[in-house]
Parts: sequence; C-alpha cells; structure tokens
Amino acid sequence: MAQTVLGLWDGHDAGIALVRDGVLELALSEERLSRKKRASGFPYLSLARCWSECNLDPAEVDVVAVPGRFGRLVQRAGDALYRASDPARDVLSLSSTLMRTLETGISRIPGLRELESLGSHGVLAARLRRLGVRAPITWVPHHDAHAWTARLVAPADDAMLVTMDGYGDGLAGTVDAFGPSREDFASPQHSVALVYGAVTTVLGFSEGDEGKVMGLAASGDPSVLRDWFRQVIGYGCCDPKLGGRLGREELLRHRREDVAAALQHRVEEVITGWIDVRHRGRTSLAVSGGLFANVSLNGRLAERFDALSVFPHMGDGGLPVGAAAAVCGGFDFGLPFYGPRYTTADIETAAAAAGLSLTRDEYPEDTLLRSIEDGALCGRFVGRSEYGPRALGHRSILLRADRLDLADTLNARLQRDEFMPFAPIRRAGAGSPTMTVVVDADAVLREHCPAAVHVDGTARTQIVDKQVDPGMSRLLERAESCGMPALINTSFNRHGEPIVESPAEAMSLVRDGVLELMQCDGFVVRRQ
Repeated sequence: MAQTVLGLWDGHDAGIALVRDGVLELALSEERLSRKKRASGFPYLSLARCWSECNLDPAEVDVVAVPGRFGRLVQRAGDALYRASDPARDVLSLSSTLMRTLETGISRIPGLRELESLGSHGVLAARLRRLGVRAPITWVPHHDAHAWTARLVAPADDAMLVTMDGYGDGLAGTVDAFGPSREDFASPQHSVALVYGAVTTVLGFSEGDEGKVMGLAASGDPSVLRDWFRQVIGYGCCDPKLGGRLGREELLRHRREDVAAALQHRVEEVITGWIDVRHRGRTSLAVSGGLFANVSLNGRLAERFDALSVFPHMGDGGLPVGAAAAVCGGFDFGLPFYGPRYTTADIETAAAAAGLSLTRDEYPEDTLLRSIEDGALCGRFVGRSEYGPRALGHRSILLRADRLDLADTLNARLQRDEFMPFAPIRRAGAGSPTMTVVVDADAVLREHCPAAVHVDGTARTQIVDKQVDPGMSRLLERAESCGMPALINTSFNRHGEPIVESPAEAMSLVRDGVLELMQCDGFVVRRQ
C-alpha cells in the first residue's frame, strides 16, 4: 500500500527525511538551513522546506517515524531552550552528565520509561498538529534507526551490521540488531564515542571536533599514553570522565599530538578486536553511528573485510532516514544527493544580490579546470546537496593537489587548522565514493599530490562514479590529461559553519574573496 512516511529527528543534528511510495524524496539536516552547525531541536525549517520541495500538504503524511523514544521529554518540552543551548554538547559538563544520566536511567526503568514516553508523545504530537500533521507517530529505537541506515548501504544481505555512538535510548551500540544473535551495549559503560568526545574537550576543541583529534593523532607517539588509555577504554568498560579531575590533569601534561595518537590507537585496538570475535566468518561489514565518522578506524576495519560500507550520514543526523526505513521496510539509497533543488531564477537572484558576474557556460567544468590549473581556489555548486558531513562534489571547494602553498592559502582564508588533512578526489584507485575510509596513498598520490596526503601516508580518497556525476568525472579526466591525477576536494564552507546549502550562501564566498571562481550548475560565477 502506497504511503507517505516522514522521518523526523528532533535531537542533536536534527533533520527530516521524506519517503513517498517507497522512494526517498528528500533528506535534509536542520543545520543546512539554520546555519547553526549540528543544530538541535525540532526541525521547523526542514519541515517547511519539505512541504514546498515535495509539493506536499502536511495533512497528506501517513506516518511520522521518530527515533529516540525514551528519556527525551525534557528536551522536547523545553524545545526552544534546547535548540538555543543543547546542554549535552560538552561531554564533561555537569549539564551533559545530568542529561545523560536522566536519559539512560529512564530508558532502563520499566513503567517510568513508558510514562515518560507518553508525555514525550503528547508534546511531539501537539507540535506536529500545529503544523497540520495529524498522522500517527511510530517510535523507532535509536540504535534500530542507525542499524537500518547500515542495512540500506550493506554490501551483502548477510553483512555484519554494527552501530556505535555516544548513547541513545540507553544504548551505546548494537551488533546484528535484526537477528537472533543481537547484542546490545549499555551506555555509557560501553561508549567509546563518549570517551573520544571527552578527550576532544580536554584538548581544547569543541564538541563535534573529534575529526581534528583524529587528524592530530598522525603526528603523535601512541606509546606515551598507551597504558593510561587502556585504563579508560576497555572491552566492555569505558570511563567518559577520564579518571576524574586528576586523570584529566594527567592528559594535559602531555603533547596533544601524543594524547590524540594514544587515544586513536586504543580506540582502533578495542573496536577491531571487539569485531574480530563477533563477525562469525562473514566477509562484509556495514556500520553506522557517530563513532564511524572516524575514517581512520574505518580504514582499519576495511582491512579485515572484503567489503565495508559506512552510511554517509553516520551520526545522529542520519536517524530520520533510518526511522523512515524502519517503517517502510527499506528503500533504495544511492549516493547521498538528497537535498533541495534550486532553479535558474534562484541562481540569478543570488548572483545579482551578491554583485557577482554570472555567465552561462556550455562546459562549466572545463572553465573551472582551467582556473584550477592556473592555481585558483574554485567552488563547485551543482544539483542537490549531499546528505551528511562530507562534501562529495556538489558542494565542494576544489584546488590543485600538487601545490602545498595553495593548501596553506585556503587554510588561511577559511581559518582552518593547518594540521587537518585535505582529501583527494579522483576517478580510480583505492578509496570510497562517500569519503568515509582512509587508505594508504599510492605512489601516484605521494608523488604528484602531496597536499592531499596526510603526514602518516594515508588519504581519505573519494572515487567519483561517472554515472552519478558525469560533470565531475569529465573535469577529473581533463585534469589527468594536464598532469593532475587528483584534485583536493574540501567542504564548501567557512570554518565553524555547515556546508553551504543555497546559491546565496555559496556566492558569499566568491563575493568575499575566499574563492576566485565558482561553477553554479550551468553557470560560471566571478567577481565583477
């Protein structure tokens, strides 16, 4: 029976997904519209865009699929405050500890959790009714939603499915969520992700900057703190408080590179060891959950399996797709270009407002490549935006990978940390189409693309599918003929902001001199 399913997540990394008649029509994170990175709370902006984008009357929604049933009444009842502050962002703060204790505690107490869930249902249903949505709410357990996203991209029907994140509905992870051998892991006792987030905070980074810690790890010595981290991250026992005040002071006595290296080494050791004893001879693995944003960890996992798939929006931002999939029983999920569409009029209006020159070009990728060859920093804005944290060519900044000075220039213009690696994009070789796994850089990358190779000799390479993005494939083919076997591809945004969503946001980086030129669908955009 045909139905319209709205996946809705109103927690951390809020967003929506719309599935109509078994087809995923739109998947959108609230941060792309609010311009607040990893926006939390009820996704009002995403819903408004959903109605217009999909030409949908809210009354036509048949089912609202919501992940995160237990322990969320406080956040839902105080949505305005939650959206403004999100007290769970600092893992080590008192408010975060209390929120985590409340959510995981309620999730484990029968009776109380059902009562709390009723209150949460009432608050959410009333909010939806005010928007014209009267469809029933179907609750999907947090990690079941993650497991469904892993299943959507699984390389084989019998693939091992693993989810891991900070916590949700009282769990930190699952294995084989839909089988008779299902295994659940309690939070925070098993939450490696919480420990990683806590160390990120201790090192002076913000919540969500775990990738910076991973980048630092390549420059450190893991042996300095190897034994220390064995005490706080074990098989089945983790300490998100890092041994209390004295433990955190101990970390601060060491170089942050060494702290990061020891943390990364222990995480890889524990997670790969844990999976090694559970795969039961299977040769393929599919993962989801925030921990698997760690591309170095994914690289270690890929070495153990013939095939590895990582859901491209692996964190909580992917939950609305997983919840909708749970209700629908799954659907086709290709490369994650599921954002809104923009018209020629939208592009022309944005260019005029920014005071930029807009030229229609029959071969805009060729024009883009000529500028890149000359050393320009260029933007590419085409089609629908990527769903997830990685820019995959539709909202990307592109530049030569053989000139370290250009990488330094871009870091300075974007106020980007210089130790963070850039990722290469190419037509063939080792890598992934969603930039979710690191691989050892081959001889070609090491020799010709030094700006895209990390200090440890690895690269987070994106391999472009010609059928999915023929324009990017053409650009890269012509780059090869010019002696550039790969380009740098980094996300189209200023430091600390979400990836650009609209033409107007993209135009602002050209207007302000961050980029020299931009392709915007069939146009080329320059300053006057």
